[in-house]
This record gives sequence, C-alpha cells and structure tokens, in this order.
Amino acid sequence: MNTRLRHIILVAAALLATVAAVTAATSSAHNDLTPQRQKARYYYLEGLRRQMDDEPAAAYEYYRRAAAIDPSYTEAASAYGTQRLAAESDTLQSRPELARSLALMRPFVDKYPDEYNEALYYAYIAARVDSLKEAIRVFERTARLRPDLSSTLIHLSEAYMADGNVDKALDALSRYETIEGMNPQVTIKKISFHLSRRDTVGALAEASALVEFNPAEPAYSILKGNLFEMANEPDSTFAYYEKAEKLNPDYGAAKLALANYYRQQGDSAMYDSKTYEALLSEDFDLGQKLMMLEEYLQKLLTDKQDTARGDHLFSVLSEQYPYEPDVLDLAARYSAAKGNFKEACEQIGYAIDLSPSEEKYRGQLMTYMMADDRADDAVKTYRELEAHMTPSRNLMVLYASAAQMADDFDTAIKTYRDILRDIAPSLPLDTALAAQNIPASIQYDDLQRLSQIFTSIGDCHYGQKKLDEAFKAYDNALTLYPDNTLALNNYAYFLSENGGDLDRAAEMSLKSLDGENSSNPTYLDTYAWILHKKGENEEARKYQASAVEEAAKENNEHAELYEHYGDILSTLGEKEEALEAYEKAAALEPDNDNILQKIKTLKNGKR
Repeated sequence: MNTRLRHIILVAAALLATVAAVTAATSSAHNDLTPQRQKARYYYLEGLRRQMDDEPAAAYEYYRRAAAIDPSYTEAASAYGTQRLAAESDTLQSRPELARSLALMRPFVDKYPDEYNEALYYAYIAARVDSLKEAIRVFERTARLRPDLSSTLIHLSEAYMADGNVDKALDALSRYETIEGMNPQVTIKKISFHLSRRDTVGALAEASALVEFNPAEPAYSILKGNLFEMANEPDSTFAYYEKAEKLNPDYGAAKLALANYYRQQGDSAMYDSKTYEALLSEDFDLGQKLMMLEEYLQKLLTDKQDTARGDHLFSVLSEQYPYEPDVLDLAARYSAAKGNFKEACEQIGYAIDLSPSEEKYRGQLMTYMMADDRADDAVKTYRELEAHMTPSRNLMVLYASAAQMADDFDTAIKTYRDILRDIAPSLPLDTALAAQNIPASIQYDDLQRLSQIFTSIGDCHYGQKKLDEAFKAYDNALTLYPDNTLALNNYAYFLSENGGDLDRAAEMSLKSLDGENSSNPTYLDTYAWILHKKGENEEARKYQASAVEEAAKENNEHAELYEHYGDILSTLGEKEEALEAYEKAAALEPDNDNILQKIKTLKNGKR
C-alpha cells in the first residue's frame, strides 16, 4: 500500500476510534452481555484506550484478542480490521489480507449504516484495494441515507469510473450538481470522464456550460479550444484561443495555446511571436519556461531551421534569469547542439561556479571538451573535481574516455579496470573469460556495460600496439555480450589489418550490421574493406558505396572512407572513379601523404 494511502488510513483510524468508543458504550447494557462478550468487550475497550494513548501495536493486539474471543462482536471486528489496514506489515498489505481486513469491517458498516464516517472510510479503502463493487454499494447507500453529504457522490463517481461505468459516473456528478449547483471543478471532472471514451461532443457540451458559467474566465475558453483541437476543428480552436487572449491580454497560457496552434498550422513567424510573448509572461515559473524553450529549440535544430530565432528567444530567458544554473545548462546544451563547444564549455562553467556540487554539470563540461578535441582539459577537469566530490561511475567512464583520447592509455586502462571491479567485483579480469566463469549474479544490463568496458580496454591496448592483449579484451567483451556491435566491428577491422583470420573477421563484421546498424557507415566500411582484403571486390564496392552514401547523409564524411573506396575501385580497374574518390579523401585530409601519392600514381598511369 502506498505511503499516502497509509497516512490516510492512520488519520481515519484515529478518528474512528472515537466513533467506535461511543458506539461501544451505547450498543448494549453491560448486564445484558454474555460472559464471552464481556471478556471480548474488556479487550476491545482496552484496545481503544491504548489507541487513544498512541500505542498502535498494543491496540492491535487487544483488538485481535477481542475479535478472536467473540467473532460476532462487530465493533471489535471492525476495530481489528481497521488496525490491520494501518499496520506496518508487508504480510497484512497483501491482496488476500487486505480483503480479510475489509471483511472484518463490513458487518459493522452494515449494522450501523448511519455511521457515515465509518461507512465512507470503509468504502474509500475498498475502492483503493480494487473492491470496487463493494465500494459502490456502500457509497450509494450513504448517498441515499445522507443526501446532505454531497461529497459522497464525488467518491461514488470515481468508483464508477474505476469500475469502467462512465454513464453512472457522470450520473453521480450530475446528482451532485443538482444538490450543490454548478461547480467548475466537477464540470472539469465530467469533461475528463467524457474524454475517457473519446466523447468530444459530450466534453464540448460541458465546456460550453463552463464558458457560460463564467464567460470572463480565459482558462475556460482555452479548455474549449483544446477540445475543438481534439475534434480537428482548427477554426473553432483558434476562435477560442483568440477569445482567451482578448479576455486577458497578459495571460501566458493563452499565448502558449496560440503558439502551439500556429505551430500546427506551419506558421513559424507567428509561432515565434507567441512563444516569445509567453516567455515574457509572469504566469509561468522557470521550470515551465525552460520546458517551453527547450521544446522550441529542439524543433529548430531537428528541422535544421535558422537558429537565429532560437538565439533571440533564448536571450529573453537569459535576461530574466541571468544567474540560474538551469538556464546556463540549457544554454550550454543549445550551444553544443549547434556545434559551438567552446561556448558550451564557457556556459556550463558558469553553472558549475553557481552550483559546484552538481555532478551532471561537470560531466557535461568534460563531454564538451572532448567534443572540442580538448581531451587533456577534460582529464584535468576530472582531477580537479575530485576535490569537490567522489566521482560517480559515469564520471569515471568519461575520465577513462578522455584519457584514451589523449593517448594516456595506461591511465585509461587502469580506470576502466576500476570500473569493472565496481560493477562486478568477482569477475576475473586477467584471464580469458568463458561462459562458465561469469558469475550468475551479474544482471543482464551489467553484462552489456562490462562488455562495453572490455571493448574500450581492447581499443586502448590496440593503441599501445599490444595486439594479443587487445584481442583478448575483445574476446572477453563478446563472451559477456555476443551482440556488442562495436566490439564486433573493431575486432574484425583490426584482425583484417594485422594478418588475422579474414573469414572470422568477415563473419563478425557482417554480424555487426544486423538490425538498426545496417546503415552505419563505419560498420559498412569495415565489412567492405574485409571483402576487399579477401579479393571480393565487386561485393566490396557495393558496401563501400553504401558507406559513403550514408556518411554523406549524416554529414559525417572522413578521408578513410573515400580512400578505401578509391582502393576498391582502383583494384576493379575503374581509374577515373578511383581518382575522384581519392581527391575527395584528400580534400578532407590535405596533409595525408599516402592519399596524395595514390592520386599521383593514378595520374601518372601507374599502379
């Protein structure tokens, strides 16, 4: 049972103890009691006393004894059931035990239906432990016996909704309005009930009633506009959003509604204008404004639109909140998304100054530095942050990656090994792994993480030209997680480059292209290159052409792709096409003497 429900139970149980005490005192004369009832009554009254003295454990035990001595003693049974619901016991909170607690309470509720506090409490709990039919039965009876307790009808409507009976839920709310008159919150609840079965006509009728009830309230016009949008009636949607803005020209929610409307209509200029006005509004807190702006900026970047509009809107928020770390964080992420990593580093640096204990900012700074080819600075940042906090595993991974980028392979490998020990202390690190010596306690997600770390260790050893150590690390990575596509690709490529088993390399490389990686230009390049090494150049050309095409789509072209393409085409005797590929490679890497020599050789008509 959740914490909020248990709190409600505890409060209600204390209130009901007073009710039960009065009921017990008046239910029968002491002289009329059987010996069994007298004994049960003693324990019951003692339980009440202990409960009033805030001794719940003792009260529970006295109620339990009373109910056991005389199971027909409804007051004791109800008190015992109530106390069971409030008990801090996982066993008593199981579904069967909750049902038993309710069964103990039911005779009292039926014996004294006028005790509406007990009845409502019982029905409320029944509804929340999925005894919906029972909750409805008691709510309906209480509503009938006590029409002055109109709030019972609200609870009844919720029980009917939970039971899937929308018509009766709506009827209960209508009965409430008959007693109390129009209530906006109740009408909004009715709208939600209509929408639960996609009845926009019924929802619009209720929204119209709201607008008529208070035509000066812009929120109701926005609500009606939202419903028209759901009904795919853009003209009516706009009319009510515009009406809301006219009712209160400074109302931020109306401007945001209009901004979203213009976005749906493809009117970017008006979308910008209304978003700008919404950001100036005082109706939204910083968190809401950040969400609005982040969504807007993401759309600009995704659609590859002119980011100057985003820069302008962002400046509005920066002026309003110049010293807010969250604003600086968004500024940094926006700059990084545009490729301006230097500015991103500066902005997240200000956020760190304002909030030095926020780990994620430190991680972002390291990430931006690495993206800006400043791996040494990222390493330095990590070593400085150790004075402020104990680095998390994620920061350790960033540190190891930065050290690897900086060619400090020893530091990277040591850190990666520390991470392996942190994830799986019992995993052997210095031997070739086999399925039988992988601890069964390691979770599936951790197997993937461990595999990724071993892949990075393999890359580091390859950078040190320690081929045996590199290949052992890749083998371990694939033993832990055979579908690790990065390990498959890197292992395959390095095997092919160092006289390894080309058939095995081709098999691993082809496996890396399964599923979502089928268009990965790096993996396509690897497979094409291995095919070229095997002499299968016609097939190699097909895959290398795909690699070049996909890289161009992703704006991720690099010289090696075109150099490999040129080598394959040259082997096939297609000199002009090969020369074109080499020249593209040279344009991307002008100082590569090897590529320049290949161009010179082709132009001189030599192999």
